[in-house]
Amino acid sequence: MSASVTLEPVAWVRSPYAEKFGIPRQSGLAELVESTIEFDRERIPQEALRGLEQVSHVWVIAVFHATADQGWRPTVRPPRLGGSTRLGVFATRSPHRPNPLALSLVRVLGVDDRRLRVLAADLLDGTPVLDLKPYLPWAEAPADARCEWAASPPAALAVAFSTEAEATLAAAPEPSSLRATIEHSLRWDPRPAHQRGDASRSYGVRLAGVNLRFHVEDERLVVDRVEAIDPG
Repeated sequence: MSASVTLEPVAWVRSPYAEKFGIPRQSGLAELVESTIEFDRERIPQEALRGLEQVSHVWVIAVFHATADQGWRPTVRPPRLGGSTRLGVFATRSPHRPNPLALSLVRVLGVDDRRLRVLAADLLDGTPVLDLKPYLPWAEAPADARCEWAASPPAALAVAFSTEAEATLAAAPEPSSLRATIEHSLRWDPRPAHQRGDASRSYGVRLAGVNLRFHVEDERLVVDRVEAIDPG
């Protein structure tokens, strides 16, 4: 049986993540990083959000729009397994799926007209949102749930800043917020699994409106530079 389904976004994500590299690989890891879900004002009336203030967490069903044109892969190599072991795509949360759907559990901070403020989203800025559903802890947290290849949370790295990076942070408009976003995003080690043995390699990432350079040594991620993004 063949069927065609057409879905239209109801909202879009506004997050600090300007590129895929640097985004925590699961929602909930960057628990202090704030994002906004902005609803389509032409399609979604304000009353559609009524009651969200009574909900602590929501599931965000979205589209992996940045990788959708790359096609899908029957098997993938999860970073948690060192990037060398293959699993079937349906046993993982890889973005390279037959239908590039994302599922992200976020904490609700508040509703402002048709803008939903949330914490801990693992979604790229501009991500199209297809739907929201409330998280029901009594129904969705079974005591016997398991995932054997990712049985425990990943280990976080310590995050440090060079003297130069500290000086730039101190001059930023909201230094404490910027620092928290950087720390809570990068501590989960965004490096590809196959590069984690090379302590000499330097990395760059755009995050929260700045360019960062960092390296990792002795289980510590060091932010070497923080630079404003050139608008040109």
